[in-house]
Amino acid sequence: MPAAAAPAAPGGPVRRSAIAKRAEQIGPAPHGSGPGPVEVRVTGFWRWQTVLVPPNAFVVHTRRGRGEPLHIGLGVSFRFNPATDSYLVVPGAMQTILINAYCICNELQGVLVQGYVQWIIEDFATAYRKLDFSDAEDPMRLVNIQLREQAEAAIKDKVSTMGVRDVLSDKQPIIEELTARLRAVAEGSADRNAEAGSDRGLGLRIVTVQIKEAVVSSSTLWENLQKPYRSEQNQIARLAELAAQEVLSARGTEANRVAEERRIENERELAELRARNEAAQFDRETAERLRRTTRERAQRVNHRHSAPVRTTEPSASEA
Repeated sequence: MPAAAAPAAPGGPVRRSAIAKRAEQIGPAPHGSGPGPVEVRVTGFWRWQTVLVPPNAFVVHTRRGRGEPLHIGLGVSFRFNPATDSYLVVPGAMQTILINAYCICNELQGVLVQGYVQWIIEDFATAYRKLDFSDAEDPMRLVNIQLREQAEAAIKDKVSTMGVRDVLSDKQPIIEELTARLRAVAEGSADRNAEAGSDRGLGLRIVTVQIKEAVVSSSTLWENLQKPYRSEQNQIARLAELAAQEVLSARGTEANRVAEERRIENERELAELRARNEAAQFDRETAERLRRTTRERAQRVNHRHSAPVRTTEPSASEA
């Protein structure tokens, strides 16, 4: 079974670490939110037991009287004697820490920075000596609390040197600062060619650091920050609307001009057509009158020529 914490001295006060007090302030993790204890199988009985560890869990197996562990590694199963042995099983999966850092920028304005950190155990031989995995319900809980406290402190330190607009528009400096600090603590020295006695960190590896969003605490300040952009967009929209109205007005004027020109042209063509028709009608009437006049004149001439000649005979008196 997992190793238990050392009992307190009889009659003395129970001494708790600062991180344990912080864990009590935060409260227990919600049911189902953490990875929970690792399910191991113990077979056999009394002194002839065997501990079967899942392949994705780290385990360290120690024995009374020995300075070094008998077994240590990922998914290592072993024989276990409850009278002299102890072991600790820790999940080997990647862990995710959610961060909500309430910060004050250099303009003395409150900003809530939300992000997450993902980490994994890289050197369990170092991690189990330097970190506290003794929580039976969630072995990673205290480690996550420690890393969360360090991450929030790093974010607050960085945001305190930035302006509100810088925090909202460019989160890369915060990510770089947070990554550098966490890796310095979790992974130790970055120089791989360092001497053997150099700090090896906590045996952890920071997988990724991301800032999801930054929210201004004051709603009035947030609205004031948005006003210049909104005013600019309203101005652009108004200018676009005026330009569209100008284009429509110009097109309407052009269409009216074309319609008026077409109407004038149609009236001119109709006037010309009426004039031609009237001229043709006048020509026909004039020709008809001329024909009738000519015909009547010819009839009178013919009638005059066809009339009998009267001869006068002398009367008796004259004879």
